[in-house]
Amino acid sequence: MNNARTADVDLAGTRWIACFDDNAEHRRSNGYVCFRKTFSCPEAPDEALLHITADYRYTVWVNGEWIGQGPVRGWPQSYFYDTYEVSRVLRPEVNAIAVLLHTLEVSTFQYIPAGNPGFAARLSGGGMQMMWSVVTDASWICSPHPSLTDNTPRISTQQAFVEHFDARREPGGWKLPEFSVALVDDPSGPANEPANGSSEWRYAREADEMPVLQPRDIPHLTCEEIYPVSLRETSAVQLPLPAWSMDLRRLLLPEEASQDANPHLVRGMVATTVKAERPMSVRFRFQDRTSGLNTRMSVNGVSLIPIDDSGSHWSGLFHYDANLGIGENLLLFRFDGLAHEFTFQAAVEIITSEIAKGASEHSDAVEPIPCLPDIAEGRFAFYNAGGTDDEDGGIWTTMSSAVTWADWRTAADGRWSILPRAAEHDGNVFLSIRHAWPSASVDGGRPTDPTALPITAADFRCCGGNGEVALIDAPPEGKALRLVFEFEKMTAGLIEFELFGQDGATVDFYGFEAYQGNEPVHMDSMHNTMRYVCRQGWQSYRSLTHRSFRYLAVQFSGFRGQIRLKSIRCLLRTYPAPVIGHFRCSDERLNVVYDMSRWTARLCSDDVFVDCPTYEQAFWVGDAYVMSQATSSLFGAEPLIQRCLTLAAQSLDRSPAVESQVPSGWKNILSTWNLLWALACVEHADRTGDIAFAELIYPALRQQTLHYRQLLDEPTGLVRSPYWNLLDWADIDAPAGAIVTHVNAWYAECCRRIGLLAAQLGRNEDAAEFGSLSEALKDRLNVHLWDSSRQAFSDCLREDGTLSASASEQTQLVCLINDIPSKERRAALLRFVRGEATDTVRSATPFMRYFKLQALEQAGMIDALLREIRDVWGAMADSGSTTCWEDMPGRWSPGYPTRSYCHGWSVAPAYFLPRIVGGIGDIEAGSKSVAISPSFGDLRWADSCMMSPHGKIAVAWERTEQDFLARISLPPGITGRLRVPMHSWSVKALMVNGRSGAVGTHVVNGFWIVPLEGGSMSVVRASASGLL
Repeated sequence: MNNARTADVDLAGTRWIACFDDNAEHRRSNGYVCFRKTFSCPEAPDEALLHITADYRYTVWVNGEWIGQGPVRGWPQSYFYDTYEVSRVLRPEVNAIAVLLHTLEVSTFQYIPAGNPGFAARLSGGGMQMMWSVVTDASWICSPHPSLTDNTPRISTQQAFVEHFDARREPGGWKLPEFSVALVDDPSGPANEPANGSSEWRYAREADEMPVLQPRDIPHLTCEEIYPVSLRETSAVQLPLPAWSMDLRRLLLPEEASQDANPHLVRGMVATTVKAERPMSVRFRFQDRTSGLNTRMSVNGVSLIPIDDSGSHWSGLFHYDANLGIGENLLLFRFDGLAHEFTFQAAVEIITSEIAKGASEHSDAVEPIPCLPDIAEGRFAFYNAGGTDDEDGGIWTTMSSAVTWADWRTAADGRWSILPRAAEHDGNVFLSIRHAWPSASVDGGRPTDPTALPITAADFRCCGGNGEVALIDAPPEGKALRLVFEFEKMTAGLIEFELFGQDGATVDFYGFEAYQGNEPVHMDSMHNTMRYVCRQGWQSYRSLTHRSFRYLAVQFSGFRGQIRLKSIRCLLRTYPAPVIGHFRCSDERLNVVYDMSRWTARLCSDDVFVDCPTYEQAFWVGDAYVMSQATSSLFGAEPLIQRCLTLAAQSLDRSPAVESQVPSGWKNILSTWNLLWALACVEHADRTGDIAFAELIYPALRQQTLHYRQLLDEPTGLVRSPYWNLLDWADIDAPAGAIVTHVNAWYAECCRRIGLLAAQLGRNEDAAEFGSLSEALKDRLNVHLWDSSRQAFSDCLREDGTLSASASEQTQLVCLINDIPSKERRAALLRFVRGEATDTVRSATPFMRYFKLQALEQAGMIDALLREIRDVWGAMADSGSTTCWEDMPGRWSPGYPTRSYCHGWSVAPAYFLPRIVGGIGDIEAGSKSVAISPSFGDLRWADSCMMSPHGKIAVAWERTEQDFLARISLPPGITGRLRVPMHSWSVKALMVNGRSGAVGTHVVNGFWIVPLEGGSMSVVRASASGLL
């Protein structure tokens, strides 16, 4: 990273290149293209810089050595480019740059297509003799990568597609200088095409325009090798029947909506037939009823009743049991409602016991094989109803009740299409593995329980990266051997492995986060998977997709002989996070919680703050409020914080308020999240004293503040928010269109803080206006939202003018920390902080408990604060978790305590423990002074350190029955004030650096204050006249 860089210099002379002209036949939703360029290096360079960017993603090698991946996420108006120093890998004479370009034609929660897939790169170097450069232009050659399959399931609504790689089809040596190939558009090119180079190579095509580019604004991510520490399970499993799986996005949605990531109303139908030689009962398992296609099923004109499998579960698991008769059976799958993900996927399982025995042997005679009678091109038919039943003339109703295939075709009246076989997914790894676990077995049905195998010392050989191998014997036909590797703690990055493979062997990978007892907690509605098909011989592979997991199931099938697994590991890819901030104390439970929180904060620090490294990998701007506080104090993540805040601000180019997650194809506004973004901006400016950032971000802050002013309700003078008003995953009464209390409380604090920032920047009119608005909002909240019968603030004022019957704990906490209640009402609300209020909605998530800890700190309830951390986060640690959870047990069904086991919004202890126990306050920007005020609670000693923009602040203290000893280190140029945590009247002796009567020592409010100097350690000892 170099902020002085410019694209005009770094990428001078480059052209934006792609493999094909802009025509539909080569535009794929999920494409992979190889590019390469050979060049001569006249001498060993002193420096060689490779600058590169892409739409959507690149992976680059020089002379076969992996250099990096990128770019970091950004808005399509301006891509970021990366810079690598590569002189160490260059050779005399001929060299090669190889780039794998991954293109997407659909949006995710990380990416928005710009309609110009391609990349640009420039390698420049020089030595004593001359300077030289290599740029992207039409002289590069390219080919679609034949090993990477483009028709795989989506990983999730928020992410792209599952990675399937067939090593048998890879052009051998394409990343190396010596590779040569015949070009389809150059008859004079070399004819010595490699034996396994089955793809067609051609010259690259130059685009007419180069996108706007800017240099990367954060350091490169880490690349640390993490090996598993154990082999949790070894088992032989029966492979289930192939899933029925396909992407219906482009069929269900109009063209203008097919590329975004918004939820859409859909109305469509998939039809197929199954010919049965004898009666059979078949179970069709579905998932993601909540945000995916809520599939309704009928067989031979009879609508089936869905059977719930998950209870209150975020992914909504359910199934249908279908009885198929002899002969042709018509199966209809209908979708009618709002969906955020458009993958049709059904796990198919025969449950008639006498049939299941034959199915387990993969007998074609009994497997329910979908087909369209007399149609060879595909196995499924599709009908898009579009609007209401009246609009399509009743066709939908008639088709839905069709008894036979002939009836359905007649009712469709030619308005249906065949789904070609190529449109079906090339396997569904998740469903294949998911439904071979013991939890997927069915009473009285086909046995699917894996057979546990003994684990021997030899099986662990591949865990250490020491060159030893584990031997994988071929399983019987139709079965697979599964190994489940356990990592010491949750990890995130790229999977890498090395093995000796048998030609055509399938190796499936499935990462998951936790076990519940002896059962894995499955990641339903999320395909955290990868498939690799082996070529013969030794081979290694580094995955292209960032994943997170603690347990990695690796499943081997479809081969004879033996596979030798030499190594498997994860390359940890996070924002650099040196261990600067730390915390230790006399309570080991708090130590474990702190470490758990710190590790979570690191895993959720990617190229932005992600909500979770597994499920979404999305930058939710409200979650980032907590992450910015924690990571600043943990490892000085100011560049990442500033990047996140400015990325969020850019969403104002298309929305009136900052969007909930960016940059994203889901255009969504969440009021609390954008107000927390505003507070994070002001706090970052205050913490760093960065006037340039303040000037940069202020126009966005002002724009959003004025927009909310336009939403003021005339009779009440309060904001009537039309947006999603989420605060906590709990039953807070905060509907869109209401005057929501917590939204107005956050807005009042934003106006106050932004007004102060405006004054610092000399915007005096704004400062006066925003300050007055803040005071008016506080007054109006006390007038219109206070419920005197409850002695609390109501959650909202409804559109009909009535107060909500709910006065949630969350609402009171937000009002308290933002100084909304009058003095007498503040005392009434403290019962919510103490947990004494009954008949109220309580804080549900660790995210909301960040603000509860803030309220406890403000109230001086340190014992209660430590107890809250021990109880909430300690429960996670008790379960064996190494990271902090998204939810707490109780929200979901029994046995499912949380969705994400690693969530950035839950890292509050990493911030509060050193801050409260160590007493490390914020550095005051004007005076560059910090207050140190340790709190004992029930602890005997503590050692805390927090990073600040000025350097490390470390406080270690211990106490005995009558003595208090503190060692305090401040950065140079920073002064401090230690508040000795003993009443002044009880102190009989006070020593500072071995001397009594230190200059400047004085008493304030009954406590000794000791001045501290920066740049050296201060040792303070106080002796009490009684017991501490």
